[in-house]
Amino acid sequence: MGSRADLILAESSDAPAIAASEYPLGTFKGINVDGLDPLRLAALHSIFTEVEFKDLLEHYKPIAEASTSGPWLIKLPGELIAFLAGLAPQDYTSAATKWVSTVQAQEEGLSVMEAEKFLGQVGHFAQVAAFEKKEVYLWVYS
Repeated sequence: MGSRADLILAESSDAPAIAASEYPLGTFKGINVDGLDPLRLAALHSIFTEVEFKDLLEHYKPIAEASTSGPWLIKLPGELIAFLAGLAPQDYTSAATKWVSTVQAQEEGLSVMEAEKFLGQVGHFAQVAAFEKKEVYLWVYS
């Protein structure tokens, strides 16, 4: 299943408050996305930008952490958010099929159905983020 995670929609200035929170969904707009993790997102980012996976990993490092064992806060790259905001729902199946073909998705057993679900969730958040001019954060905890 992967990690437990939430997507959080917030201002850049809210990052310290998110990181300090024990339960960010209690304060900030967000949803649970258990199973979605930075490596899966970097793999998605890589296939749609044609940038090497290893070259994108720097963008998926935590910007804050409660401790070395987590939880961790990752600000999702603007390029990924822009791509997802522009992805039409009718394109989710083909995008999910490409995503699950990545090594990272295969290693974690990501199915096309799960990938489509994540694309819908993150895509919706990306659209809201663009409209509200906010950032999308991934809060990963164990």
